[in-house]
Amino acid sequence: MKKYVIGIDAGTTGTKAIVMDLKGKALGSSYRDYPLLHPHPNWVELDADNLLEQVVTVVGEAVKKSGVDANEIAALSFSVQRATITLVDGNGDALENTFYVWLDSRSDSIMDEMNEKIPHDYRALITGMPSVANFGIAKLYWLHKNRPELIEKAKYMSTVDGYLMKKFGAKEFCNEVTSLQCSGFVDNRTLEVCYEVTDKLGFERRLFPKLVKPGEVVGTIDPEIASRTGLAADTLVVAGSGDQQAGALGSGVISDGAVEITIGTGGFVIVGLAKPNFGKLQGLMVPCTPNLGVFEVEGNQNSGATCYRWAKDMFFSAEAEQALNEGVDPYDKMNELVDSSRPGSNGVIFSAALFGTGYPTWNSSASASFVGLKSTHTRGDMLRAVMEGVTLETRFMLESIKDTGVEIQDIITVTGGAMRSATWRQIVADIMGTPIRTLEVSDASVIGVGGLAAIGAGLYKNVAEVAENMVHYGDDVIYPIPENVAVYDKVFAAYKKVYYTQSDNKVFDMLNNIYA
Repeated sequence: MKKYVIGIDAGTTGTKAIVMDLKGKALGSSYRDYPLLHPHPNWVELDADNLLEQVVTVVGEAVKKSGVDANEIAALSFSVQRATITLVDGNGDALENTFYVWLDSRSDSIMDEMNEKIPHDYRALITGMPSVANFGIAKLYWLHKNRPELIEKAKYMSTVDGYLMKKFGAKEFCNEVTSLQCSGFVDNRTLEVCYEVTDKLGFERRLFPKLVKPGEVVGTIDPEIASRTGLAADTLVVAGSGDQQAGALGSGVISDGAVEITIGTGGFVIVGLAKPNFGKLQGLMVPCTPNLGVFEVEGNQNSGATCYRWAKDMFFSAEAEQALNEGVDPYDKMNELVDSSRPGSNGVIFSAALFGTGYPTWNSSASASFVGLKSTHTRGDMLRAVMEGVTLETRFMLESIKDTGVEIQDIITVTGGAMRSATWRQIVADIMGTPIRTLEVSDASVIGVGGLAAIGAGLYKNVAEVAENMVHYGDDVIYPIPENVAVYDKVFAAYKKVYYTQSDNKVFDMLNNIYA
């Protein structure tokens, strides 16, 4: 019996692959990043060929670093950024070599028209997705209206995993259902393409290929990919899941009320929910988990830890370059400055909206800001304010979810690259006022799809077995510090006031229209 699997995460700004055993132990891993492209303001795209190249590269490097016999690797599977789409031709190649990334908000201009064709509240009720420009269905409608010649050339509309599965060896073109769901195309009642919606928007049914389920075998490795990665010819290609659903599985969030917070490129709050009341949850994402028929409630922020990367580039670029030359992680140096400040950043608030806001305000016009700056403030205060601002936005999501009546368990699992920082972990515990725990392997989405690969290969029966065997928590639980909680309660009240003051008084619109 084969005893290893590969999980691959094709994220927004980078991709990671891990070769793991059936206990979730990482044996070899590799990461490569890729740039987001901004051909026009508010447009965000990815080079499809470069994405594929980096994914193939990390798989090959992970296999080599693992030192395992490739013949013992049973299967691989993909976790992918969601709500990102492309149009592909008959060969599965992306037209114009372009993915339209979830951060792209060019569809703002056509949202009213979409909502006239099918009311946004009804669409949210049956698809579980809010009616905002970030989702793939809005991007396809924009292309339908503005690039009809591209639609005519297309064989299919594809998610990231649909594209990657075909390139890696899927027998026929397909999209994975839980990932497609997060673009707004799937009927939650049937888990099939929601033609009730797509027909009213004028989309041809031919654009939607076969749907496959998480853990379903779709093919065996393409010979060229096998040659480039060192994988054996019989390695199975298995359908995975959207990154946050995979991350929830890889965090053990498979029960009602279990909570996971991800602070990565974007930020998410995910709560397991056995029996969602879709009518009460509008404005939230409510997709299916890899355990089909069981749902999760998701609040998402658009900016997340991208804000901290931006802060590095803006305030710490010279020191970051020097640190890299010395073989030191620039973020470790930044964290030293953060530690020189104190909870509340000495009165500075950073509103974390570099790419607009997600749940609960859903405002693509919103922008980030520092509020409370004085001449006495330091870079450490500003860097800490960015950490706190991202986390305060996360609390905003969680509080709003709880306001819908969703009940949560009394400990939160935290994941994402930001959680490598001990300072940031404590900030999360203090701002949430709740104990938190980490994972032994922080790449929860990779572990999750590694588990789905194992299911596809027949090595595990279901997601419960995956969670029991492959998910392991860190030894330490981080508890909130009461005096810090008191400070952050005050800061949180001010944080919300900053947003609503600017929004209610049309400040964002005024700023966006300066050069209009």
